[in-house]
Amino acid sequence: MFLIGAAMRKAILTISLIVSLLVPVYFAAAGLGARFGLWPWQFGLGTMVVQWGAIVCFVALGLAVIALIAALLKAPRFGGVVIALIAAAIPGLALGRLAGFGATAEALPPIHDVQTDWSNPIQFSDTLMQARSEALNPVLDAPVVGENAKGRWPKAVGRSNADLQAEAYAYVRPILVQVPPDATFDAVEAAVRKSGWDIVNIDRSVGQIEATATTQWFGFKDDVAVRISPQGQGARIDMRSVSRVGLSDLGANALRLKTLGRSIQLALKAPPEPELAGEPRPPAAPGEPAPTPTPSPATPAPQ
Repeated sequence: MFLIGAAMRKAILTISLIVSLLVPVYFAAAGLGARFGLWPWQFGLGTMVVQWGAIVCFVALGLAVIALIAALLKAPRFGGVVIALIAAAIPGLALGRLAGFGATAEALPPIHDVQTDWSNPIQFSDTLMQARSEALNPVLDAPVVGENAKGRWPKAVGRSNADLQAEAYAYVRPILVQVPPDATFDAVEAAVRKSGWDIVNIDRSVGQIEATATTQWFGFKDDVAVRISPQGQGARIDMRSVSRVGLSDLGANALRLKTLGRSIQLALKAPPEPELAGEPRPPAAPGEPAPTPTPSPATPAPQ
């Protein structure tokens, strides 16, 4: 039987724990390095996370298994087993997170441009378009999914952004309120400022407010526009959120508009019109709990 000395046993346990503790540091570095310009986001997300992430986790997990065997070979076992299990849990959780990331990417459509009314698209101002001058994703009135999505989303290729959005994010809809346009504009501006985004353009003459949201980890920039227009005795609020890079936004833009819409309604202290109140209940957006079932029809549903 293989015998292992106490010093070697301790060294194996220590190395395994240190390597496992470095796993979350590795993933944090992938995101923060991209955010602060140490490397391109393609390297941080595509290479460090997508290509190498599972390998890093399996290496740490393998060391944890070796450490567990070493802990079980000789008494005292309890302390060593606990350390080995902790060392195994960290990369195990990271692997679960990666698997969830992949599942989310598969379940959601490969779109990165979401708005409340594709029949009358919001047009970004020249100021915002200038800010997007280096963006990889164009701003189009009627985008369709291209051939670059064929590898992971073959059934989506050639389909319109509007149709895919309607299937996955039916809750992204205009907001109609019985509040005058000027007061609505003020409430929308307050809600956008409260979000913490960088204000790019405020034009009361056309009823439009534009801002740029920057994600916390990788520093991805998504541009948001809100258009306020008269509607009967009140106002209509349309919103649009477009990622500058990336094929799929993993539901981030739809969730952003949903959150902004709620914030606007709170600022207005007014519920939406009755026809919008009974919104369909699609699957929960990433990071949200599953919605409570209602009589409303459900709609099938990632860097």
